[in-house]
Amino acid sequence: MSRFDPSLVIDAEKCRFNYPQVLICRPVGKKFRPFPTSFWLVCPYLIKLAGKIEAGGGVKELENFLIKNKLEKKWHEYNFLHQLIRIKLMNKNQAKFMRKFHGKIFKSLIRGGVGGINYNFENVNVKCLHLQTASFIALNHHPASEWLKSKGLCLEAYCDKILCKNF
Repeated sequence: MSRFDPSLVIDAEKCRFNYPQVLICRPVGKKFRPFPTSFWLVCPYLIKLAGKIEAGGGVKELENFLIKNKLEKKWHEYNFLHQLIRIKLMNKNQAKFMRKFHGKIFKSLIRGGVGGINYNFENVNVKCLHLQTASFIALNHHPASEWLKSKGLCLEAYCDKILCKNF
C-alpha cells in the first residue's frame, strides 16, 4: 500500500480526550490521485470495535436493521449526500482538471456513496462498519444512528485515553 498523503486531510473530529477520531479528507490528493472516502476513521478503539462487530456479522445486521425499519429511502439519500459532500470538498480547479483529463476517475469519485463505494440505489448495500462509523461521527447523522449507538460506534464511545495517546 502506498503512503498516506497528509495533504488530503482538511480537518478532524476529535474525541473527549482531544485525539482525532475521524479525519475529514479531500477527494483528490497530490498528482490528482483520488482518495475514496471523505471521512476516515482513525480512532484505535473504534477501529478495533468496528472490526470485531464486523467479524461477527455486523454488516449484514446493519443492512437488516435498515430494511426492517423501512429506512431504505433514507439510506439512499444518505449515500447521495456523500456524493454531494465529495463534490463540494473538491477544489474547483481540481474538479475541472479531473473532469477534462481523468473523466473515468472523476465520475467514479462523484458517484460514490459512503466511503466512495458505488452503491446500487435499488437495494440496501452496506460496506464496512469503519466507513459507517466515520461518516456518522463526522456528520452527526446516519439513517441507522440508533443501531450504531447501540453498538458503541459513535462519538460518545467509551475509549481509553492511553490507547488514544499511543495513536
